[in-house]
Amino acid sequence: MHEYDGRTDLWKAAIKRKADAHRLFESGRPHYTGAMYLAGYAIECRMKAIMMDAYRVLTLKELTSRMKLQDKDIFTHGLEGLVEVAPFGESMRHSPVWRDFVEQVILWKPSWRYDPRERTEVEARLFLNAVDRVYLWLDTNRR
Repeated sequence: MHEYDGRTDLWKAAIKRKADAHRLFESGRPHYTGAMYLAGYAIECRMKAIMMDAYRVLTLKELTSRMKLQDKDIFTHGLEGLVEVAPFGESMRHSPVWRDFVEQVILWKPSWRYDPRERTEVEARLFLNAVDRVYLWLDTNRR
């Protein structure tokens, strides 16, 4: 069974989940929570793919080894924890997108997939806009 933990898998998944998030958002209520959930996954996938690229490895397991980290430090959904160990973490903390990250993007939790509550259009728009800015920053500030 393929585990989809390779750099190419995560790179493609980030693009796909972000596009899916925007399509769900555009379809309107009751899809705002789903759009936010997918957008958060796009950020997680993008961060991990960029980290694998920076360390010139092909899998998350290789990344943990190269970075001399424990599996739990990389095989996580915690975006804040990923920033702490990422090579771009320090520059991100000093960038204009840091505010988007701490005020919106880190609100994302994988447990949203179980949450039956529907977010509002305003909540979803704020979240997706922040995700878009962080995603773009990640793509242009990889190290």
